[in-house]
Amino acid sequence: MFENVVALDSKKHANHKLLLSEDFSFARNVLSAPLSVAEVIKASREFPIFFPTSGRFLPVAQMGYRKDGNLYVDDAGQWTARYTPAHIRRFPFVLGKKQKAGEYVMMVREDRISPQSDGEPLFKNGQIPEGGIVERARQFLIEFQKELEQTEALLRPLRDAAILVPQVYTVRRGEKTLGQVKDLQVVDKDKLAALDDALLASWVRSGLMGLIMAHLHSLDNWNSQIAFNSTESDAA
Repeated sequence: MFENVVALDSKKHANHKLLLSEDFSFARNVLSAPLSVAEVIKASREFPIFFPTSGRFLPVAQMGYRKDGNLYVDDAGQWTARYTPAHIRRFPFVLGKKQKAGEYVMMVREDRISPQSDGEPLFKNGQIPEGGIVERARQFLIEFQKELEQTEALLRPLRDAAILVPQVYTVRRGEKTLGQVKDLQVVDKDKLAALDDALLASWVRSGLMGLIMAHLHSLDNWNSQIAFNSTESDAA
């Protein structure tokens, strides 16, 4: 989704505009999206939510199980889910880190900006216009980054509690394997129930328990995805 990104440059991109598009084809091969805690409840109504086995420890919305198989992007490139994760909504902008801690540079997919576009200008008189598309995107990205960091902090006790178990999902039609998703973890309900009452109470107060329950309820969406894809395949 963020291949071929370039740093925004007020000189190089002085006359560039953002290409206007409501097409989500860019997300066709995006099968998962990291979530902030503020997104988990809404996302849990639509997608199965897992935890990764490596990388940043964040809730992940799973949106498919085979390459180019995002189940929520239809043939016309439209987004069909009721909720769109912030990871998808930030496209085509992304933050790139500078050398100094906490500093970022605005980056954008190069094929989404052009001086021939009829979209919104990126710069005006060599400056980022106040309230313009770049300023709005920067505020969104910085806020999203903060929310992800807060989510990581909230989840630290869960990561350390040894109640997560690895899960592999294999989707088959007869003898044929349609897809497989690995490197996932889910909360083990028995291990959760065995935790100390005082610890569980602290998780309720911090909001962590709400996130865990949303995760557990969301797992039923995996079967819905399989059924949805099977129906689409049969129709084809």
